[in-house]
Amino acid sequence: MKLIKVARDRLGGVEKIRTPSGETLLDSSRARMLVDAVYDWSQFDSLPESYDWTRNDLAAGRVTADELARVAVQYGNMGTIRRIGAILERLDASNFSLSRLKRALTTTTAKIPLMPALPSRGPISKIWGVVIHG
Repeated sequence: MKLIKVARDRLGGVEKIRTPSGETLLDSSRARMLVDAVYDWSQFDSLPESYDWTRNDLAAGRVTADELARVAVQYGNMGTIRRIGAILERLDASNFSLSRLKRALTTTTAKIPLMPALPSRGPISKIWGVVIHG
């Protein structure tokens, strides 16, 4: 387990869970965990696995694109929103989810890589400003 200090305004995105012994605990929601895996990718070395987790969780119905977009806007930064937007677009997410993310974007000409460990070369998603690797 790795504990990190988090700014107060980034706290939230939790849900109540019941343990087998009947206790109620607060735990990070599935959407929040996926957003944090992209947001804190350098600290947890969680890319590209977080993209696989997102794809699998959406396919299994453990999280919705709308929920993921809402949490990304609320707790993510611009890089997180852009990367999650690019992934959701590739997964054919609903226009509602994508428009929520688009509204949160600020204007920039800077390009960011989908996979920061790889060179910033390849096709660029013009909407998200993300370099798509393969």
